Amino acid sequence: MFLSRFKKFICILLTAVMISLVPYSDVSAAERVFPHDDNLVIVIDPGHGGNDTGTQGGRIQERFMNLITASALASRLSMYEGVTVYMTRSDNDTTLSLTDRAKYAESVDADFVFSVHYNACYAHDRFGIEVYTSRVAPYNAYGYQFGNLLMQKFEEQYGIFPRGVKTRKGLRTEGDYYTIISANIYREIPAVIIEHCFADGTVDAVHTASNDLFVSYGETDADAIAEYFGLKSSILGIDYSGYSDNLIAADINNFNDATYEDRTAPDLVSVTVTNIDPVSNTVTVTVEAEEADGMMMFYALSTDGGWTWEESKPWPGANTYNGTFDSSFELTLSFEDGYRPDIVIKGFNRYDAYTKSNQITFIDRFNSLDKPMYREA
Repeated sequence: MFLSRFKKFICILLTAVMISLVPYSDVSAAERVFPHDDNLVIVIDPGHGGNDTGTQGGRIQERFMNLITASALASRLSMYEGVTVYMTRSDNDTTLSLTDRAKYAESVDADFVFSVHYNACYAHDRFGIEVYTSRVAPYNAYGYQFGNLLMQKFEEQYGIFPRGVKTRKGLRTEGDYYTIISANIYREIPAVIIEHCFADGTVDAVHTASNDLFVSYGETDADAIAEYFGLKSSILGIDYSGYSDNLIAADINNFNDATYEDRTAPDLVSVTVTNIDPVSNTVTVTVEAEEADGMMMFYALSTDGGWTWEESKPWPGANTYNGTFDSSFELTLSFEDGYRPDIVIKGFNRYDAYTKSNQITFIDRFNSLDKPMYREA
């Protein structure tokens, strides 16, 4: 084990010479930052299990979803050459602590741990795929490069929205919050958490509608892992051993700024009326935002002053691969006769912190005859 870790350390130093420091980068050809090993040992961790059911907000409990996906992942990844695959659990009745999972990875001399999950949130209104990586170099870069590669595949193949590669700081330390990551990093094993999509929301409901989809996601995970490590499979007729055009540049010596945990709300979200058409009962508004610490990711609209909110939508131009977003965009809203709009927008960043806009309150109701008056608050 010592020789294996030492070899990886030397590879890290050699690789560092080829990698440029980039806070955000376009998805483009870049060197693989993980030191290549001819005999990879990969541990697949189906999250939760046994007494820990995971989220129960979806069609089935998360522990079942995770095992279906992880089993398909392990099966397909084993078809690639030069890799040995293990799983931390193979049934749904086993209860394992997070530390025990890391100890198991250490016992088989794992090179990388992939923890398989599905997401949920208290408001049941989020959607998309995200990957959590370590805050610690060089592990931060390993997860950052893999996560972006994986999200590309899920966006292209399934239309699942990419929420980004993220980190989360520990409550009492500058290290990692998630034990499955920190316990493995303590043992010098890179680890990431894959949150494939949200099991409890309406937007991603189409992506969790069948067990066949969970199997398909595991197979896509396997291909992403294979491409990340540069593997090939004569059985599948796939060869990723050459240069990949789908890898994003990452700095192994430092914290990659694109993974910064931005829990502060966006600096500004504002809405202004640009046109009112009393004939069609439509109002066109311009929405603007400023977010100095990161990027805008979603927005939600309310036309009754914030009592109810429409389903969240991706912020126009949001590009998690390079951290950009449109600073402003237009919305055209239609109303029925007799309705008196009270318009407000919530703008969310990548970590779901949000800022409410000013309110546009109409004094008059729409009646398809007169142009209604409004005031801004």
